[in-house]
Amino acid sequence: MRRKLLLFTVLCMSLLLLSCGAEETPDKGAAAPEVSISYVSFDDLAPEGYLLTASWNAMGIDEYDNVYIGFTSYRMLDRKEDVVVFSYNRDSGDRKFLGTFMRAAEDAGNLRDGEEMPKGHTKMIYADGMVYMASQSFHDFKGPLNGLKSMRGAHLFRYDLETGAFADISARLPGGVVVENEGIIEMDYMPSMGYLVGLTHPHSNIVLFDIAANEVVKIVPGIPWEPGKPVSRDLVVDDQNQKVYIYRGPENAVKYADMGHPLAPVYIQYDKNTLSPIYVYDLASDALTQTGYSVKGGLWTGAQISPDGNTAYISTVAGDIVALDLTSGAAQTAGSFLPAEFDSEGIHIEYLYHMTMSADGAKLYALPTYMGSAGGLYAFDTASGQAELIQEMPNGVYCGNGVRDSEGYLYFAVFGVFGSEGQWSGDCQLVIIKV
Repeated sequence: MRRKLLLFTVLCMSLLLLSCGAEETPDKGAAAPEVSISYVSFDDLAPEGYLLTASWNAMGIDEYDNVYIGFTSYRMLDRKEDVVVFSYNRDSGDRKFLGTFMRAAEDAGNLRDGEEMPKGHTKMIYADGMVYMASQSFHDFKGPLNGLKSMRGAHLFRYDLETGAFADISARLPGGVVVENEGIIEMDYMPSMGYLVGLTHPHSNIVLFDIAANEVVKIVPGIPWEPGKPVSRDLVVDDQNQKVYIYRGPENAVKYADMGHPLAPVYIQYDKNTLSPIYVYDLASDALTQTGYSVKGGLWTGAQISPDGNTAYISTVAGDIVALDLTSGAAQTAGSFLPAEFDSEGIHIEYLYHMTMSADGAKLYALPTYMGSAGGLYAFDTASGQAELIQEMPNGVYCGNGVRDSEGYLYFAVFGVFGSEGQWSGDCQLVIIKV
């Protein structure tokens, strides 16, 4: 029934698309005339039989301003889910289909019977002429972990800009995966070591992968599992000090209570002021420890490092902003993406999945959803700690991964509406915003 609903929703949304490619959209009720918004769709480039359904932060950009985006997609023929990857260049308008996770794994002889890859959730990281991204063979484990051992594990993919090859480079690793029985939910790059730094879901282990040697250097055991506190959707990689910060926290104003039946977790409202500790892994000492600082707002959903490299700004699912001093490890809540008057009126952010920083580090941008609909594009001033609405936006689920091009354009993904079973899908587009 759920699959039928998903398919019906996607088909309906696809019919609403009037055209494919980039389209300037007049902004009704614009808050400021200097804000420009355009949308790019990719449905016409998807492989035959694929329906694009969602995009969960699988985005990146290279030095040539090519933007990369991955969409979870439904394969009508075998009813499996795969991730389809595209690129887009704003200057030329070029849209390209690059490949899919499952097809790349199959081409490498590294796809098992019954295996599917419904999520690419990581940054698409550009390094030395290559773009890297990792997979998840399941959607989510937030409550009981029953069935996790049946999941094969995370693959690592690489797109070669020079040759156009899209390959599963984990095929050459022991077992054909980067980490067994888990997905990689986020990934960043530590240039000083040449390491991709992955964060696994659900156990929050840290994976260090040497891109030159094409090997896993180390898997660091992460924060102990705690029901109701899933692993965050982002991590902080401090290249200057060769440290990695990770976190667990509640999600979406609910927590999971295991009542003894694996198929019937109970959802209970949580207080968004619940504090959880920040952990840091120091590559020099090879130790994962608590920093001594705890913050609120639920799990982390975005992280941006200031231009001077001294401060990491982190967004939470509840819309709070954490300022993490990378010289001392001290952390504190710096504010929220909603103006103060919203909180006093009882309005709260239901979820926020991304954050992007301006080139000068003065502003943080996000598109939070509150009270059942998208509130719009908000800007947070890092100096004053105040937020303001910049532009109202249509309802939808907005994601991103800190993608900004050389001319200051911001890139996000948007998809879907709320379905009768809580399913979000369809009408997938790349959103381009210039403030």
